[in-house]
Amino acid sequence: MTSSKRSRVRLWFRDNAWVPTPRLLGLTAAGAMVTLAAFPWDPRGWTPLLCLLTGLILSIVDLLSLHRYGKVELKRSHPAFFEIGEENRVELTVRHQAPHPVRCILRDDFPQGFQVSRREMELTLSPGESAGTEYTIRPHRRGIHRFERIHARVSGRLGLWMRQQSADGGEEIRVYPRLKEVRRVRGGIYKKQLSTEGPHVRQGPGRGSDFSHIRDYVPDDEPRLINWTATARRGKLATNVYQPEQGQHVAILIDCGRVMGVKDGELTRLDRAVEAALAFAAIALERGDRVSLLAFSNRLLRWVPPGKGHSQLQRLVEACFDLEPEFVESGYRMAVETLGFRQKRRALVALFTDAGNLTFADELRSQLAVLRRRHLVMTVTIRDPLLDRERNLLPRETGEVYRKSVAEEVKEERTDRMNLLKRRGTVVLDVRPGQLATSVIHQYIEIKNRALL
Repeated sequence: MTSSKRSRVRLWFRDNAWVPTPRLLGLTAAGAMVTLAAFPWDPRGWTPLLCLLTGLILSIVDLLSLHRYGKVELKRSHPAFFEIGEENRVELTVRHQAPHPVRCILRDDFPQGFQVSRREMELTLSPGESAGTEYTIRPHRRGIHRFERIHARVSGRLGLWMRQQSADGGEEIRVYPRLKEVRRVRGGIYKKQLSTEGPHVRQGPGRGSDFSHIRDYVPDDEPRLINWTATARRGKLATNVYQPEQGQHVAILIDCGRVMGVKDGELTRLDRAVEAALAFAAIALERGDRVSLLAFSNRLLRWVPPGKGHSQLQRLVEACFDLEPEFVESGYRMAVETLGFRQKRRALVALFTDAGNLTFADELRSQLAVLRRRHLVMTVTIRDPLLDRERNLLPRETGEVYRKSVAEEVKEERTDRMNLLKRRGTVVLDVRPGQLATSVIHQYIEIKNRALL
């Protein structure tokens, strides 16, 4: 930042400062030009004196009006919570008591690093009016952040001077993961898919085991599902309808090690993992399952014991909204031992990590084997878009040929590691970043509908 820019910033944030407007500067320049033009005909200097007195009187009148009516009330309003990567509206309201129109320039101390649509906002207020303006803010990090002061410059009656002031708008805000899929789950978007009726359910012995209701028989129904008692009572064939078993356990493990700090666009792998984990928890809780959460790096970061219902979803959101990746190797053994100590019942264990990473592939495989002794295990991995782009590249020069070759080799090794996990009984998801949440939800639905747990 240059010295002139630093000076402007310091001026903007000085409270109770008096700032000349472009109108005053223009008036001063006009007076100087008149003085120079009149000098040959006014050797005694009456013209510059008259210009000086006129400018001084006008400035005094404007400053007096600002001293009396230049104070304004400033207020900020915004949503109850923010979501990462989403545009959120922030409104600034100004109220004044001046008997004349007032021009006001506003500037807000928003959290550092957030993207905003406008840094300065200008509005004109009628006498005694309260008015507002708004801008949009786009958070780049989850967690707790702070708004600071609200700054305003208010013009005088003649528009020659502006009075600068600020109001204490310091407040903490919470930036949550994107909850779009959670809202879709709560809105019942996936409800129909968690049923034993329809083509989305795979036929076979692995259908739901909890009785739901009785309906009329249709030709495609299995004969073993016919309810003969209801058939005799109704006088026509009736079929039992079953739903996936409820009240089972789901354990979510979120890796917060260094590999989860890799960015894809504006979001890290951990951002996307937390978003998908909450959507996964929402669908499981919607089905009456008990959900727990364990977040770890090389140490235990968060633990939420198993629970049910909407209150449990709120606890999960509060527990992981401010998780950040740590620049350490992930301690899979510590996480598995902790889960084994705290999760006694058989559960569907969903591990959000980079299962294809070669650095700790052996440790991960051994710990997944420990988990599989008691639980149904699912690993959730985000596919690297850069790797796909390099593989699909049409090379035009030697460097691009090498990059494509390396990408193909890495992809092959990654696929081999994933296939090995699958052969040993782990459910493996390796999906693109934008499809993570929906893929996890649909995998859960398939597991429930096939009664794999």
